[in-house]
Amino acid sequence: MNILKKLGALVFTAFVVVALSGCGDKEESKTFTWSDGKTDLSLTYYYKNDVVLRQTAKNTLHYAGLGVVNKEEAMQRLGPISEKYKEIKGVEESLEYGDTSATETLTVDYSKVDRDALQKIQGAEFTGDVKEGVSMSKSEALLKSRGFKEVKE
Repeated sequence: MNILKKLGALVFTAFVVVALSGCGDKEESKTFTWSDGKTDLSLTYYYKNDVVLRQTAKNTLHYAGLGVVNKEEAMQRLGPISEKYKEIKGVEESLEYGDTSATETLTVDYSKVDRDALQKIQGAEFTGDVKEGVSMSKSEALLKSRGFKEVKE
């Protein structure tokens, strides 16, 4: 075999080894829920190794739990917070108002988010230095200590 064929075979073999070794680092997810009858929270974390890549939340906020009686009052209370989320790069947030509750959908892409701006929003909470990355294991421990239950698939 000439040198070019041998070199080509080595490069191909190295590529296959690198490609296969990356297969163990696949993205995983965990979902946690919590409810007190006034608020229902569902958080899903997407992570690789122990680093959270993104997080989604679907939160149902019952008007009685917010201390408001109708959609209009809920909009006055939640609207300003929702608008602050929309100003942050890497965050998608929406609110849908129903007759007795509002449903918030929130996605945070940690690879794009302005973490300093996110930490200033009411309700955003992190442990450790967010700039270093969000730890899945620390997030899970914090959630479980606050009464969240992991949803097993």
